[in-house]
Amino acid sequence: MGAPYACAWAGCIVGGVRTKLATLAAIALLGGGALARDAVGGTDGSAGSAPTTTTSTTPATTTTPTPAPSKQPTVLYRITGCRSRGTLAYTHGPARREVAIGFDDGPAPDTPAFVTMLERNHAQATFFMIGEQVSVSYRRTLLRELRDGDVLGDHTFTHPDLLASGDVRSQLQETIAAIRSLTGYTPCVFRPPYGDYDQSVIQTARSLGLATVLWSVDPSDYTLPGTSAIVQRVLAGVQPGAIIISHDGGGPRGQTLAAYPTIIAALRARGYRIVTIPQLLGFRPTYVPCIKLCDGIGVPRAKLPRDAIVERAP
Repeated sequence: MGAPYACAWAGCIVGGVRTKLATLAAIALLGGGALARDAVGGTDGSAGSAPTTTTSTTPATTTTPTPAPSKQPTVLYRITGCRSRGTLAYTHGPARREVAIGFDDGPAPDTPAFVTMLERNHAQATFFMIGEQVSVSYRRTLLRELRDGDVLGDHTFTHPDLLASGDVRSQLQETIAAIRSLTGYTPCVFRPPYGDYDQSVIQTARSLGLATVLWSVDPSDYTLPGTSAIVQRVLAGVQPGAIIISHDGGGPRGQTLAAYPTIIAALRARGYRIVTIPQLLGFRPTYVPCIKLCDGIGVPRAKLPRDAIVERAP
């Protein structure tokens, strides 16, 4: 074979190789090196077979949803009593334009109506209770009083004359236990029946965490003098820091109930603030945190009184 033919043949070979290389480059760009090798030849250098398409399968990734953070229960605070003090019987508070009202001898059939009256007039009072009358039937009323900001006080268990009974400690302890068992509240103020007491009574009460409280204004509402007479007697006797005694139990108390909206309005018109006896005397309330056992009287911490004492839950 002559040289021209050899060159032509060589050129053909070279051209064929160039064509193959161009094809290889295109395949490499499109399908990767494995396809290119198949186009030219196998790994053993043999002529390539038809291109084989290889599909890469990536295992599906399962994503587990992140659970939403559980909502923490709201912590509320329920009142449990107050910190009283004093080795004398209180008859009044500081000479400020504040007045405290105390209702004695309940809980009784008229007591829920007294609570409603106070709610309507946006006022609070201190209820001195007879322990043997503190029954389950009044639990809702007592909790309502606490929710409204009223105070529960000790008025002995059977309402005896303590100077004659000689059983002061048990009279006070049994009443404390009765109130606490229904409400979780421990009284911090005590009023002796008939106002009869001596230093021994005061000391016994003090040992139980109770301050002895009397009064400076007495309209004698228990004698049923009439609504107008009760109003007139209270307003005539009030001075700054006064403690008023009246009754929600011990008999029919419709006259007293009817008198107090007028009394409260008149006192406010004179510039008086209506407070509870512990507030008047500067006794600090105590609270504990509660979550489920708040009995409807729990409040957020932001709404606690500024002088509140927060104790650990038992």
